[in-house]
Amino acid sequence: MIKLLKGMDSSARMMMVLTAFCAFGASFFIFVEITARFLGLKFYGTAEYIRNLLIVIVFLQLPFAVRTRSMLAVDIMVGALPKRVADRIGILGAVLGALFFFAVGLGAFEPAVTAWVNNEMEGESVVDVPAWPGRFSVVIGCWMASLYYLLRIVELASDPPWARYEDPTLPPQQHI
Repeated sequence: MIKLLKGMDSSARMMMVLTAFCAFGASFFIFVEITARFLGLKFYGTAEYIRNLLIVIVFLQLPFAVRTRSMLAVDIMVGALPKRVADRIGILGAVLGALFFFAVGLGAFEPAVTAWVNNEMEGESVVDVPAWPGRFSVVIGCWMASLYYLLRIVELASDPPWARYEDPTLPPQQHI
């Protein structure tokens, strides 16, 4: 199980690196458009690329946020409860998170495949941008977040030895 966690953590880190490049690309597009406007030139497509890059950035960072337990929680209320009750509430939250993100990924899967097969494009101006990268990032990010939530359910329910494994490259986990 530790190998599975290490593999998933490596994937989450690779997705974070990819999103950093996407953020750099978005800032580069914005810089080029501002420079082109300053010089009186036309540069088309920035809005379309930025729109898709934002989707990719948000959904590929989702598994890392779930893994580091950076999702929204009311620590004051949970911290005041006995550990057993807090663990049960944590299990309920993890079940709901796993179901929610699995359902979102499932709902996004067919449109992603359709966009890939039909080579769908998005855009309202001169430049058309492929739709499939943004749609597949929703599927991949949501399903991986769902897997992290399932692992958290097992962790909270049984306290197995692999649950104490924490990747040293990730920030310390302080939430339930």
